[in-house]
Amino acid sequence: MPKTKVFTANLGFYETAVAARSQKMALAHWGVTRDLFHQGHAKETHDPKAVEAARRKVGVVVRRPIGSTGPFEEHAEAEQALLTRFNTKLKKPVFQAGKWTAAVATRKR
Repeated sequence: MPKTKVFTANLGFYETAVAARSQKMALAHWGVTRDLFHQGHAKETHDPKAVEAARRKVGVVVRRPIGSTGPFEEHAEAEQALLTRFNTKLKKPVFQAGKWTAAVATRKR
């Protein structure tokens, strides 16, 4: 059985990792047709958290919000991670005088 490598790329709001036998297979798992490796947006990684999570399920894309140091998961939530990181909460939109006010993030006190 060929050895798998772990590749990472920043896609959208997430840092993604996937264990695959080749760069071509990693691109297929991410669902992209551009060569992210040639463009410098993807690379092989040796980050212990990424390697452990990706090798648990070979061929499954795991992700975490960009900039976080948390674990890689199949279904990571960027919004919750950012709100927790900055100690904020979202206000719900309010209907006043015939219009909706925007939801605004406020710091918890």
